[in-house]
Amino acid sequence: MALRQYRIPMFYGIHQGLQEDRINDGESPDACNMDTSGGRLTVANGYVRESSVAFPAPASVKRLFVWNRADGKKFLLATENKLYALDETAGEWTLLYTFGASAAAAQYDFQVVKIASTEYLLVASGVSQMAKWDGDSEAAEAFGSAEELSDTAVNFVELYYSRLFAAGDALNPSRLYYSQAPGDSRTVENWTSADESANVGGGTVEIGTDSDPVTGVFALSNQLLIFKRDSLYRLLGDRPSNYRIQPVGGSLLQPVHTACARVGDVLYFLTEGGMYYFDGQNVQRKADADKAKDFLAGADLLACVAAACRDKLYFAVKEDATADGNDAILVYDLARGTYMVRRGFVAQGMCAAGGTLYILDGNGHVCRFNEGETYDGERIEAYWKTPDRKSTRLNSSHFVPS
Repeated sequence: MALRQYRIPMFYGIHQGLQEDRINDGESPDACNMDTSGGRLTVANGYVRESSVAFPAPASVKRLFVWNRADGKKFLLATENKLYALDETAGEWTLLYTFGASAAAAQYDFQVVKIASTEYLLVASGVSQMAKWDGDSEAAEAFGSAEELSDTAVNFVELYYSRLFAAGDALNPSRLYYSQAPGDSRTVENWTSADESANVGGGTVEIGTDSDPVTGVFALSNQLLIFKRDSLYRLLGDRPSNYRIQPVGGSLLQPVHTACARVGDVLYFLTEGGMYYFDGQNVQRKADADKAKDFLAGADLLACVAAACRDKLYFAVKEDATADGNDAILVYDLARGTYMVRRGFVAQGMCAAGGTLYILDGNGHVCRFNEGETYDGERIEAYWKTPDRKSTRLNSSHFVPS
C-alpha cells in the first residue's frame, strides 16, 4: 500500500465548535502549550522569574497588581485583608496595609489617580474603606473620609472624564458614586456636592430600576460601562447635568469583573458561554466563541482573571477543583483570531504592564510569562492533536515535542 503525504500548510489554534472532520486542517480539537505564530507549530515559551523573592503564602493571594511608574515597576499582592509590596532591597514582601474586614469572596480592584499633585494607587476590596499608596511611603493609608462621603466600602473604581467613579457598596448595591471634578481645592477624594456648581460636585445615582447589584465598572473613551447581575448599562456625558444612563442591548452571560480586559476602546470579557465584547453600542458574542467550547465547559470562571498584553488576551481559569488557584490560561490572538490553552502551572495572580505579562506562580514568585523554555525549571508538556478525518480515513495523531 503506497504511503500518502499529508501536509498542513498553516497552523492556527484549537477549534471545538465543530466535529473534527469539519474543521480546518490547521486547527486542532485538542492542543496545549503550543505556539502557532506565523503559521508554524512550535512549543510555546514558558516563564522565568522576575524576582527571586517568594511570597510565603501564595495560596492566600487574591490579586496581583503591577504599578508601572516612571521610576520603575511596583509589584503588589492583595490577600483576604492585607496589601503587600515587593521590596527587592530588603528581600521580602512588606505589609503596606491591613483592611478592616476580610474579603474572602471579593475580588480587589485597583486604580491609579492623582490627588492634588501626588499620584496614588487606590485599592478597593468591597468590604472596607479603600486604601491609597503613593509608591514611596512604608505604608498605605485610608482613602477618603466620612466628612467627604468617600469612606464607603466600594469594590469597583474607575476614572472617567477626570472624576473617580465607584460602585460595589454592599449597603447600596445598585448605587454609583462619583467624585468632585478636580480643580482649585477639589479632588477625587471628595464625593460631596460643591458650592461652585453642581457640575463640579460629587454625587450618586442609582443604576436601573431594580436592586440588582453593580458587578463591575469600566471606562471607555466616551462612556462608562456598568455591569449589573442581569444587565448592562452605560453612562454617557461629561458632567452631572448631561449624564445619561442607558441600558445596553444584546444578551450576555455576566462575567466577574476581573474577567474583563480593555484593548483600545473595546472591552472583552469571558463567560461560560464564550468570549463577548462591547462594540461601543451593544454587546456581541464573538463569532468564534465556540472554538473554546469544550475547554470552557470544564472550567471554573468564578476567580477568572483577564489581561491584555500586546496583541493577545489572556484568561486565567481553574480546571482542577483541588488546585490552589487558576491552573490554566486561555490565550486569544486578536490579530489571527486563534485560541490556545496553556497548562502545567498555577497562576495565583496575573497582570500585564509595559508590554509584559506577569503571573504569581504556585511557589509565590512573580514571573514573566512567554519567556524561556520551561515553566521556571519545570518541563513544558505540549501536544497538538490533528483532526480525525473519517471521510478520508486519515488517522488522528498527536504531535508530542521531545
